[in-house]
Amino acid sequence: MLSSFVYALTWVFLPLMVNTTLNRDTIQIVYWGLEWQPGFFKHPPLISWVSEVAIRLFGASDAVIYGLSVAVMLSSFGFIHRLARRYLDSMGAALAVVTLPVLGYYSYIVPHFNHNIALNLPWCAAIWFAYLAIEERRGWAWPLLGLALGAGILSKYTILILPLLFLIHVVATPQHRWVLHSPRVWGAVGLCLLVAGPHLYWLVTHGLGPLRYLSSGAGLSDDTFLDRHLVNPAAALLTMAGMCASLMIALVGGLGLPKLQPARWCSKDRFLLLVGLGPAALVTILSAITGGGLRVEWAASFFLPLPILLLRLFYPPPTPWRINRLLAWTSGLMVAMATTYVLIFTGIIADMDEGKWSRFPDRPLAAAAADGWSQVCNTPVPVIIADAWLGGTASFRLRERPRVYSEADSQMAPWLSDEDIRSSGALILWDQALNGRYRDIDHQDAPRPGEPLDWFPGIPALEARFGPITVLPDVTLDYPGPVAQAPVVLGRAVIPPARPCR
Repeated sequence: MLSSFVYALTWVFLPLMVNTTLNRDTIQIVYWGLEWQPGFFKHPPLISWVSEVAIRLFGASDAVIYGLSVAVMLSSFGFIHRLARRYLDSMGAALAVVTLPVLGYYSYIVPHFNHNIALNLPWCAAIWFAYLAIEERRGWAWPLLGLALGAGILSKYTILILPLLFLIHVVATPQHRWVLHSPRVWGAVGLCLLVAGPHLYWLVTHGLGPLRYLSSGAGLSDDTFLDRHLVNPAAALLTMAGMCASLMIALVGGLGLPKLQPARWCSKDRFLLLVGLGPAALVTILSAITGGGLRVEWAASFFLPLPILLLRLFYPPPTPWRINRLLAWTSGLMVAMATTYVLIFTGIIADMDEGKWSRFPDRPLAAAAADGWSQVCNTPVPVIIADAWLGGTASFRLRERPRVYSEADSQMAPWLSDEDIRSSGALILWDQALNGRYRDIDHQDAPRPGEPLDWFPGIPALEARFGPITVLPDVTLDYPGPVAQAPVVLGRAVIPPARPCR
């Protein structure tokens, strides 16, 4: 309980002290939530729905979003603890959870509330209910497994790795093959599809947008065959191993060198091995076959059961002094993770790009946006046309939380149209540098030859679409310290609404 309290305090208040704004992914998730869509061009919708509910209940503040992310993680840890009690004694189960925050996946990435974080909860729930349903033959667990997998599909498609692993486990274990013809199992499948159905229908009718976005982010390129099919999977494996190295440091430092424990290898151990290492193995194999890369954050859910597996296979029940030593190691590593977070997100580590986002002058941006609209209309800002970062950040900081017409692109923001903009009017914001510095929120690929670095097409092109536009003076937004960052020269313009607003 104390460790959960410290964990929550750390990963809510530390980002509040370090950052001036939310993470770049979170900003987009939050303005998507205004629209209540069954899907978005990059991702499924559940996280945006949950974020919008939290904001309506508790207000639009950074603390609410950080708290929501921590709540997801602690709930995920709760399912891991339940699973651990099936393999370890009470102290071992507690250690399996206490050691999780030494992994970067479950510490300094936590304030970045995005789809990788949101997936952790249905991922852990699905593993727990699958264990109960398959290994303990608890009939009531099947519908809960279906619900967890359905929620996982609404979170991120990576969840589909789990049912494949469950199927492998069932087929490879003769005493579990009854699952293949059980009505409860097919009922769970039906329930999963029922939960995910509206989004799946949206996916088919919207050109499989999230799948195309996933493909563009997987690193498929014109590199050599060896680079794509050997170097990429090796790099993926090394990256995941690197993220898990801190866990091994804690275990070795606290409990000593691992030594395979004598134990009867049974079905539930194979289940644990499959859910603990199977996802990483599977994506590495897929990378070798397809030549695609793996972004480090995509594996965020894979290693939640890993401490259980390591404690089960390599360590006997620890003595009190070893427990204290392990707790000392985990405490030290968690302090190191917090320090790393501060160094990265203040921009002190110069080769990291995160200071561009975490120290952004968001409140001056919102003030400039409100002032620009007020020079034409004395009503709340109805819509912002901008890239996802500028538009989403301004929207979140304005009291009225205007809608965002991302890059004036109806594929990115199908909830709005040019006709809507002509009717309601809109505020246009753009970075006068036009160097695409915020491009990588939505455009994972490099610009093609002749393609502009930034989305802004110029006022004449926008006037051809929306009618007369009032151009306003630029505003310079200076980044706060501690590291110098080039200021943003903000371009502003207003599309007046069809009806006079004064």
